[in-house]
Amino acid sequence: MKKVLIIGGGIAGLTVANALKMRGAETLLIEKSTRTGGAIRTVSRDGFLAEGGPQTFVAEEKKLFDFLRAAGILEKTVEAAPAAKKRFIVRGGRPCVVPMSPVSAVTTPLFSLPGKIRLLAEPFVPAKRDGNAESVANFVRRRIGSEMYNYALNPLVAGIFAGNPEALDVRFAFPKVWNLEQRYGSLIRGSFPNAKAKKASGLYEKKRTLSFPQGMETLPKMLRANLNPSDVRIHSEITNLVRENHGWRAHWRSRAAVCTFFEEDAFFDEVVLASPPRTWSEIPFRDEKLQTLFADVPALTTPPVTMLTLGFPRERVAHALDGFGMLVPEKENRKILGTLFTSSLFPGRAPEGFVTLSTYIGGSRQPEMTALSAEEQLKIVREELETLLGVKGEPAFVERVENPQAIPQYNLGYEKFAAALAEIESAFPLRFAGNFRGGISVAQTMLSALAVAEKITA
Repeated sequence: MKKVLIIGGGIAGLTVANALKMRGAETLLIEKSTRTGGAIRTVSRDGFLAEGGPQTFVAEEKKLFDFLRAAGILEKTVEAAPAAKKRFIVRGGRPCVVPMSPVSAVTTPLFSLPGKIRLLAEPFVPAKRDGNAESVANFVRRRIGSEMYNYALNPLVAGIFAGNPEALDVRFAFPKVWNLEQRYGSLIRGSFPNAKAKKASGLYEKKRTLSFPQGMETLPKMLRANLNPSDVRIHSEITNLVRENHGWRAHWRSRAAVCTFFEEDAFFDEVVLASPPRTWSEIPFRDEKLQTLFADVPALTTPPVTMLTLGFPRERVAHALDGFGMLVPEKENRKILGTLFTSSLFPGRAPEGFVTLSTYIGGSRQPEMTALSAEEQLKIVREELETLLGVKGEPAFVERVENPQAIPQYNLGYEKFAAALAEIESAFPLRFAGNFRGGISVAQTMLSALAVAEKITA
């Protein structure tokens, strides 16, 4: 039975701990803060419910569904309302419905006739298979044109990464899209055979957009509840990690009271780093070779993002809010990245007769927005919501969440970061799990963690 030390109590660390426990391993999770769950946090106040991090998680991989069932979590989830399939993108100062069918793609005002014709020409664009890196922006402009980039891809990147499409590497940021070109030579030509192969693989189930009646923080709370209390140490930090035989001798201290600490040590076969890359330099690895390797790991860009969740009486919002939300293209020159219609997605997000809207500002596009005062940010968001959605009056509820270092960016050069982690893993009993590898979504982060657990117990 392997004994594994997990550093970091976010969703990645909790998933690794649960998966290893299911496989018979012994684990200890060390978390520096006073709570587990990382960026996933839910606030409930005055009948309103607001998320401090991810609003949902989208699952389709059978491996993830199997884990959620085994952990007793899937049965506690709630699926997004059917309206969540409807998305809006702002064009000309108003939200336009994203086309979801061939007919709507022809009639939509979101794209011009030349833009639609350029999209139909995509199957005739030669594939790029020279092995060189390419930005997401260049990839999309090359394959489906500038208009589709401006009013489809650009706002999508703002909604997913809060990032810069000119900097993101398409191979890592959108690997499924990149693989369509590599395998089939065309996104359109490859869509049907790819979907058919995906279904035949048996690796996927029906895609579901999920949350919980009491919010996303239910997920880390349930994962922690599955672990023995003695296997989790919060408000704790590693003070020494020394190579011993084929594993590690770890020393850590935990805060027992305001000014009281207690120290412990134990041997572990492997260590999992499930904390953000910016924290790795604080971990006292006593191995000269490993320190040298860590010094060569490139830094990842993590732009700041601030989210404001506002609650309003329903009659003060002109828009029907009949969808997932709206994304704002950079070309529109507005001051927000997008807004989610959170009370339209799941029940219990607002009292009867009220709605909630979660708006994002900052990111790589306008990082200076996050440096404004709370009052200035609220004023800007209210002005934008009034212009775009017809929202009037003072909000009945305000919840503001700052994240100075939000989403890791898979920018050009990311392959050097990935190669550096692989080199460390090949030389040491040390693994990495988190949204900095394999995808930034909650589901992708959990799948990254499950892969780590499989490798450790293989």
